[in-house]
Amino acid sequence: MSEQRQRFLEDYQLDYYSVTELAERFGISRTTAYKRINRFKKHGQAGFHEHSRRPHGCPAASGRIMG
Repeated sequence: MSEQRQRFLEDYQLDYYSVTELAERFGISRTTAYKRINRFKKHGQAGFHEHSRRPHGCPAASGRIMG
């Protein structure tokens, strides 16, 4: 976990700042702040690690190779 994310989590847990203030302090959007908070609530510190943005599948891919 990055040092910045660790500090974000610590500040969130101390409840000194609102989510808006935390987002401003760490230079992230409120949406990103809420995503991080919800991941932490759901998965603990494991939820704070970077997640792949790669899609799980491709719905447009055909089942057979055209040639």
